Amino acid sequence: MKNFMCINSRHVLCLQLGIIISLFLFFVPVQIKAMTFGKDYFNLVKNTLKVPTDDVMKKADEYFEKNSLDTAFIYYLVLCKRADIDLPNEERQQCAIAFLKKGNILYMKGSYADALNSYFTGLRIYKEGNGKREISRFYNNIGTIFCLYGDFGNGLGYYKKAYNLSRKYKDAINEYKVLANITMMTARLGKTKEARKYHKLLIKFKKSKDKECVFMWKFCMGMILYSEKNSIQAIQVLKEAVDYAQKNNLTPQYICSSYQMLYKSYSALKDDRMMLKYIRLYKEAAEKYGIMHSCLGVYMDYADYYDSVKDYKLANHYMKLYLDTKDSILNFQEFETIKNQQFVYEMAKYDEYISNLHEREKERMATISTQRNFIFVITVVVLVVSVLLIIVYRQKKSIDKSYNNLFVVNRDFIKNQNVLRVRMHESMARQKELEAEVERMRKTIDNGVCSRNEEIIRCDSDTCDDNVEKVRNASMRMSGDMRNKLLDAIIDIMENTTEFCNYDFSLLRLSTLVGSNSKYVSMVINDNFQKSFKTYVNEYRIHLACLRMSDTENYGSFTLNAIAESVGFKSYSAFVDVFKKTVGITPSLYKEKLKKE
Repeated sequence: MKNFMCINSRHVLCLQLGIIISLFLFFVPVQIKAMTFGKDYFNLVKNTLKVPTDDVMKKADEYFEKNSLDTAFIYYLVLCKRADIDLPNEERQQCAIAFLKKGNILYMKGSYADALNSYFTGLRIYKEGNGKREISRFYNNIGTIFCLYGDFGNGLGYYKKAYNLSRKYKDAINEYKVLANITMMTARLGKTKEARKYHKLLIKFKKSKDKECVFMWKFCMGMILYSEKNSIQAIQVLKEAVDYAQKNNLTPQYICSSYQMLYKSYSALKDDRMMLKYIRLYKEAAEKYGIMHSCLGVYMDYADYYDSVKDYKLANHYMKLYLDTKDSILNFQEFETIKNQQFVYEMAKYDEYISNLHEREKERMATISTQRNFIFVITVVVLVVSVLLIIVYRQKKSIDKSYNNLFVVNRDFIKNQNVLRVRMHESMARQKELEAEVERMRKTIDNGVCSRNEEIIRCDSDTCDDNVEKVRNASMRMSGDMRNKLLDAIIDIMENTTEFCNYDFSLLRLSTLVGSNSKYVSMVINDNFQKSFKTYVNEYRIHLACLRMSDTENYGSFTLNAIAESVGFKSYSAFVDVFKKTVGITPSLYKEKLKKE
């Protein structure tokens, strides 16, 4: 159910008076005969006053489609007068469209100046309501009026504006109409290259279901061929166009225009018989359907024809008809007045626009000033942060370099631990051999045995003293036999077992494993490794942790925390501290280094 608009009594009275005056002024020049100032008219006005705008527009469109132009005009006029009332924007936009459609009827009736005025008025109202989509239709029709009055520059300008807006708002119907108008006008002006460029754009409408699109494509092609002085092909295409228009019952204006172009094409070929045929058809169609601008063209073409065949009487007759018709429909003075009024309006809007620009410029400059201050502060902050980041980066780079160096040193140390241990074992073996040799010499001296060789040492006082000193030193080294055995036992436990991986592994536990006491074990570790028991054990644990981190096959799924627990650390933090002291970097960084190698 549609909502009806409520209009107060004051508005109703004003609207009635306005409509009556407007109709009086209109009916005289336009000569609409469908209705009179009688009972029927006042009933129409009365019946439409309280009708919603949507319904009035639908009614007007219905009469227009039925070709009841006079009645449709009255309905459009009612809507036009409503534009003076304070209406919601949506309804006011519809009133603006009513001006467009009223102008179309005026155009069809030959009142071109009045049509132009209606277009400009509707356009202003439409723009004031921030309407956009229908502007292209206003521009297209305004361009047509300008071209009728011979102002082709402004006409083409409005056409091109209409084309751009049609594309922007995807108004396909108006797009092809505007393209057709531009193509025809550029062809008429002899700009054939430009005309073909726009005609190519019409190709996408060629296969359209819209019959007018198909006709316009053919007709425009005919005009281009005629402009290129290819009259024979132009005639062929134009005959196809007129046949298509007749079969599909298109607007008589299309048929009329096709006859005109066929006449001009045969005229270029100097085919008098066919010229007369089509100019007669052209005249009959123009007068039958009251297409005033076509009538104007017919009379001029007849005048030119009879002048060419030296029938000056008929030439003067048609020239008089042309001038009379031109004076009646092409009121140049009124046209210039309307055009100038529009120019003044546009200049006023331009001045307002410039004034707004100045205000916006002041606001913009204030905004720019604020932005500059803000940018300055941001720049300073960015510079400070950048300097800090550079300092931090350099420090980090230096630290990373130190870590890398420590990593390499400790990695090599860990890799060479086994070599050092092997060398230690070899040294201890050599010491044992030396001790055995000393024991053998001691027994020889005790038994008074000397060598039977000629080089046997005689026991003079000095030599005997040296031998006694050697024996005494040997005896002192022998006193460390127990210590060496204990060292071997300690190394064996640490190298060949994982006892140190237990949380509770202690000095007492190690002493028990090697069959000695804590004092001796601690002394041997201190003397031989210059380390405390705790440090000695932790180094073994860290060494094993490094090996397990590199053993991705067996320990690849282990977290660092899990590896720490597996080598005997009760907490991850303790593991990290000992690892950093031993290796020089954190376990995580060590693991990353292993991945890169």
